[in-house]
Amino acid sequence: MRRGLLTLTGLALLTILATSGIKKTDHATGITGSSTGCSCHGGSAGTVTLQGLPTHVKAGATYPFTLVYNIGSAMSYWGLDLKVTAGTLTAGTGMKLSGTTEVTHSAPLTSTASSTYTYTGMKWSTTGLTVGTVVKFTFATLGSTSATSSGAGKDAKGTFSDTIATTNAPVEFETVNASWLGENKVNVEWKTATETNSNYFEVQRSFNGETFTTVAKVNAAGNSESMKSYSVNDLVVGSSIAYYRIKETDKSGAVDFSETRAVNIKPVKNFVKTLYPNPVITGQPVNLQYVALENGKVNIELYNCFGKKMNSLTTDAVTGENDIKFNLGRFVSPGIYYIVVSNGAEKIAQLPVSVQ
Repeated sequence: MRRGLLTLTGLALLTILATSGIKKTDHATGITGSSTGCSCHGGSAGTVTLQGLPTHVKAGATYPFTLVYNIGSAMSYWGLDLKVTAGTLTAGTGMKLSGTTEVTHSAPLTSTASSTYTYTGMKWSTTGLTVGTVVKFTFATLGSTSATSSGAGKDAKGTFSDTIATTNAPVEFETVNASWLGENKVNVEWKTATETNSNYFEVQRSFNGETFTTVAKVNAAGNSESMKSYSVNDLVVGSSIAYYRIKETDKSGAVDFSETRAVNIKPVKNFVKTLYPNPVITGQPVNLQYVALENGKVNIELYNCFGKKMNSLTTDAVTGENDIKFNLGRFVSPGIYYIVVSNGAEKIAQLPVSVQ
């Protein structure tokens, strides 16, 4: 009788596990569970937040977003589970989709650091959704200090709600192109067929296709039913592939993104990206952003309008961008001067500077 009772108890336990929605797993091979948290884990640790989405979005658009996990205690294995009630998700790096509305980590991260981790590369498409639809995101990070024991696990969870505000996209992109011009320059140009309440564009660049940085900002037309053309040149360094996209922000604060374009980068020489401030006040230093193809020395010299050298500086430069502060000197009076930048045998730039 006791054996039969134990058997029934065991079957009941198996039934609960099978129908609870919690997937039992070896943590060393994958973190799984529920987007609302995992009951097989023993408690909560840290926080997880969704970033990058406005609270009101456009129908028929695609929005990139990230999840930021602030780890409350050192985990050896962790991953994520995210689910959305409507729309279509795109998985980020190291992630996989369950249908079109759920993203999980395809393999666990392994680290014992107590720090912050950002899940990147995810996108949400609102194609097919109607005005007024409220969409809810639920997400949880699931971590464990043990590769095999679910009781050693912790989770952090959160929610985010979004509303489809309008069916009219603020900008209809006609074309977006990025092309290598040589001389360390990429030309990014785009055309819009229509614009509605548009405010400004940001040209964004990435070297991995996921993390983008704004490199230029351009005012938009506002409202237009005719073709509008825009163009920006970007100075770059390093031999790689660069990715460009256009981020549009309308006057209500809503954002939209163009398609991404890739271009091969093949810089051929060092260059000065910016010199500021200019004009400069007497006694105040200027700053140069100097981009080098390799490590080496850089020489900076100041000349007056008669060709007399007033001051100079030789410093080390590393591959990539270098921020260099240059003191003009205490004997420099108001007037027009020239800063000459060289790396020894090669003259890189001659830049006028106004001293006031």
